[in-house]
Amino acid sequence: MRDYYDVLGVSPDAGADEIKRAHRQLTRRYHPDISGDEAGVSVVDCLADEVAIDFPSVSTVLDRMRHAFFGGGPSARPVPDVLVTPQEAFWGAVVLLSLPIRRMCPHCGGRGEVWNDWCDACDGGGDVPARHAVHLRIPPGVLDGTRVRFRVSAPGVPETVVDARIVIR
Repeated sequence: MRDYYDVLGVSPDAGADEIKRAHRQLTRRYHPDISGDEAGVSVVDCLADEVAIDFPSVSTVLDRMRHAFFGGGPSARPVPDVLVTPQEAFWGAVVLLSLPIRRMCPHCGGRGEVWNDWCDACDGGGDVPARHAVHLRIPPGVLDGTRVRFRVSAPGVPETVVDARIVIR
């Protein structure tokens, strides 16, 4: 197994900020637009993927770093229509939504295995289905059919972009 501290060039007692800084420097050094070397990018991508697998708790940080340097990101997930009354649409309101998400398995910590056996709680996948409550603020004067896009971020959950449609009933 690789010593990630050695690869990043930091000491084992380095803080999160120092590790992020070292990762950014390494990524910049091997970025094809800066270095002109395409082989370097595959090395950095493999390292980032391996770190995400070995340390699922930092996967959201690595996803944000990948997005910052290489673009891309989570695509919007549609949800059922958000129903509001004409009064709520006129004056504005706060609507409670219960969104389906995938949460890191609490039994195995997202690894998919417990000791040498597959995790029974998540069937070895590392995540389990869950629901996340979100208070969606409806702006005053919203029209029927208006689309609202927002991000959901919670501990142990990958960042999710949600695309909702307002329906006045």
